[in-house]
Amino acid sequence: MSLMGIDVGTTGSKAVVFNEEGLILSSAYRGYPMYFPDPGQCELDPEEVWSGVEEVVAAAAGNVKQQDPVSAIGISTLGDSVTLLDGNGNPLSGTVLGAADRRALLQAGEIEKEFTRETLFYLTGAPLHAFCVIPKIMWFKENRPELFDKTWKCAGLQEFILLRLGLSPRIDYSLAGRTMLLDLRQERYALDLFEYAGIDEDTFFPLSRAIEVCGELNGITAEKLGLQPGTPVVAGGFDQSCCAVGAGVIEPGTAANSIGTLEAITPVFDRPRIELPLLTGNHGCIPGLVQGMFTSLGYVTTAGAVVKWYVDSFGDRRGGDPFAQAMSELPVTPSSVFVLPYFAGTGTPWLDVHQTGSVFGLSLDTKPGDILKGILEGVAFEARVNIESFIDGDIPVNTLRVTGGGSKSDSWMQIKADISGIPVERTTITEAGCRGAAFLAGLGTGVYSRIQDILDITEIDAVYEPDTKQNSLYEERYRTYLDLRERVKGLSLNSVSIRNR
Repeated sequence: MSLMGIDVGTTGSKAVVFNEEGLILSSAYRGYPMYFPDPGQCELDPEEVWSGVEEVVAAAAGNVKQQDPVSAIGISTLGDSVTLLDGNGNPLSGTVLGAADRRALLQAGEIEKEFTRETLFYLTGAPLHAFCVIPKIMWFKENRPELFDKTWKCAGLQEFILLRLGLSPRIDYSLAGRTMLLDLRQERYALDLFEYAGIDEDTFFPLSRAIEVCGELNGITAEKLGLQPGTPVVAGGFDQSCCAVGAGVIEPGTAANSIGTLEAITPVFDRPRIELPLLTGNHGCIPGLVQGMFTSLGYVTTAGAVVKWYVDSFGDRRGGDPFAQAMSELPVTPSSVFVLPYFAGTGTPWLDVHQTGSVFGLSLDTKPGDILKGILEGVAFEARVNIESFIDGDIPVNTLRVTGGGSKSDSWMQIKADISGIPVERTTITEAGCRGAAFLAGLGTGVYSRIQDILDITEIDAVYEPDTKQNSLYEERYRTYLDLRERVKGLSLNSVSIRNR
């Protein structure tokens, strides 16, 4: 009996089939572009996303159809997105992305005039920002009324994919917690916010648990996707929450650390947390994938993306793996260069969408490896800032459980351990988001009986303990990094151009 996890991400979708022991049987990936219709705007084409999902599901399912057909499906999707749908369920707009889209800064400011950030946080567990869904919907009302007037539903990609699968769309609590429209403690929509924004509750799909079965595939859809008719599909949830479950992070004290284009840190805890330190850090409290679990989120907007920029711009193109070649040139000691990796604004705790990156310490003696190591250290320094912010909010982070493409680098993981001062564990699983979604499918259909069953199929590949000497060296450099951050705070291309006039 096999289980499929679908991960719908910012730059592509993948489908992975696992057996009950959590081992990969088949996988497929399909990328798609982002679009930038106007300055500050970033969208996906929902039809391209759906085509990508169709392609990867059919490919992954086809590889196991004869030996071990898929028995259930779970879906992991990015958060903070919204697509306007017409009465037939077809897109009226592009899928507006989260942190990458800044169109609703004005609307977020208007909300704060009506509700304080503290009031909204106590109600929803979500820090107010233009990344949230509600200011984006208000932007459509004010700037694209001809589209909003035709809108039947405002949907995230979770609901859109379920709708295209011919099922009963739901929005699970983990993704609803990213919209700033959920009453966190009552586990229902926050109707005061709907009233303020002039939005009907019916504009959104019903709430559900991540393990709730949303229906079974009909014959036509199943045949097109290479699946068996009657295959059940569970709602699934927020991608970073799925990554945490897929990596076996279900207990307080350990945080999942997904390292890809961006870096996300996801600690778990067992009760709603709405203390002000979490709001100060712009982290928030997100309902977990199963009842009684909660998560928070810290992130660095450009992690692997900055490394890719470096390798693409300065890497050796004479053959072989340019990333491996670049990593082989890293100095043994901490870099002489500081890199503040704000190539797409800052992540938490600051959430400054205009901040630009900086490089300090360049000299005629600087070598390429110094710059690359400065990048790796900068991302790790940012991760430490977030870890300390969680600890200030009384959320312990004693261990990092890393997943994602960046976790494959032993050098980077040791840097992360040396800078954070805590152990870094790497699991054997390479597709934690998909495995988390597949596990939810198994949990919702009785293959697994409890969330703790994920621990039985989670194996640790390597543990990186902090090196005492290196950690001591990095302590002083961390303080310098924080000082540099304060000195460049507010620096952006716009501010530079104003000063030069």
